[in-house]
Amino acid sequence: MKQYREYKNSGIQWIGEIPSHWTPIAMKFYFYMKGRIGWQGLKADEFTDKGPYLVTGTDFENGRVVWERCYHISEERYNEAPEIHVQEGDLLITKDGTVGKLALIENKPEKVSLNSHLLILRPTSPLIDNHFVYWVLQAENFEYYTGLTQNGSIMASLSQEKIGDYKFALPLLPEQRSIASYLGYKVGQIDAAIKEKELLLDDLKAYRSVIISEAVTKGLDKNAEMKDSGVEWIGKIPKHWKCARLKFLLSEPLQYGANEAAESNNRNWPRYIRITDIDEYGNLKEETFRSLQPDKARGYLLQKGDLLFARSGATVGKTFIFNEDYDACFAGYLIKARCGEQLLPMFLYYYTNSKQYENWKSSTFVQATIQNIGADKYSLMPIVVPSVKEQHDIVDFIGKKLSTIYDILNRLNEELADLNSYKSSIITEAVTGKVDLRDWKKQKEAV
Repeated sequence: MKQYREYKNSGIQWIGEIPSHWTPIAMKFYFYMKGRIGWQGLKADEFTDKGPYLVTGTDFENGRVVWERCYHISEERYNEAPEIHVQEGDLLITKDGTVGKLALIENKPEKVSLNSHLLILRPTSPLIDNHFVYWVLQAENFEYYTGLTQNGSIMASLSQEKIGDYKFALPLLPEQRSIASYLGYKVGQIDAAIKEKELLLDDLKAYRSVIISEAVTKGLDKNAEMKDSGVEWIGKIPKHWKCARLKFLLSEPLQYGANEAAESNNRNWPRYIRITDIDEYGNLKEETFRSLQPDKARGYLLQKGDLLFARSGATVGKTFIFNEDYDACFAGYLIKARCGEQLLPMFLYYYTNSKQYENWKSSTFVQATIQNIGADKYSLMPIVVPSVKEQHDIVDFIGKKLSTIYDILNRLNEELADLNSYKSSIITEAVTGKVDLRDWKKQKEAV
């Protein structure tokens, strides 16, 4: 696509050169910015099924608010904070947690207010179109800026002041609308391709689950005589298999990991494995490497075949099997299981990737502030146990089946990464003036 004829230095670190007629601005001088200050005494038990809408970041989807998801509040609560009454065309942004998540307000119900952690961005100038700003805040430049300015060790946050300090380049109003229109069309095409590949990924993951679930609970012999396992969520199993609690199949009791901070990346020390190091396919992420001093790691060193269970949070129940050639230890939010002679580690690992295991987790969760499964519960988990020879055969069968599936999954994930990178570059180039889109609408109409 063509570029503008003349450029100038924007004076903005994260943008560089911009078209000569664009104007660098800071958001605080051109936007009304308001958020709910704390909860102002608002409690969850005050939420109602009708009345003014209360929007939170979890109600955002594809850049818009899904109104059906929203809670409601009383008229009295709504009227207490007129400064955060949402208007048509407002742009909402999350300030905490998933920082920078956006929703452009369209088709607004009559009365809408903000929950905490959100900020209203409303242009105070008629020369700014929020549809353009919506794309500005999705560009790589804003992501770079938020990385520089985020605060918060437990939960990422971006203050109203920092958002107000953000600078971007503003084209003329007709250009803003042309750029927004172009990106709506182009990104829509890319998102459709992304969605298609994500559906393929979901199908492959479901197929993977079926293969594992059938093999570890029904075996490989389709003609085998079956019996009731005695466990509702397992169902029938081959007649000659048995069902036992996990603790009776281990060589030692389950063990919690070390309660040490993950501060070092010394490659000569044992790797310190945490929940966040394990990806959705049970592999360790190289980019999150941390290590622990040998004297602190000594009581938590892993052996090949050790299985780690996540015990709390969003990843509760996720497992990892250690088969590495280097020294490693594990953190406190993980629980180590070491198999005895009757149970192959890989069979146990595959079992924890089955539908039956998911059913067991669902029946076991202790709901407090977070989901949690401790060693006491894992030790009582029922396991179906074929003979060791059958376990070997099942592990080999699953491994061969999954090899092809993982090849396809890896390729799809690479394609998704490429599409997301392309989408990001398209947005960034457009909102920083690296391409001239002033005539795009006319070109589109001519096609």
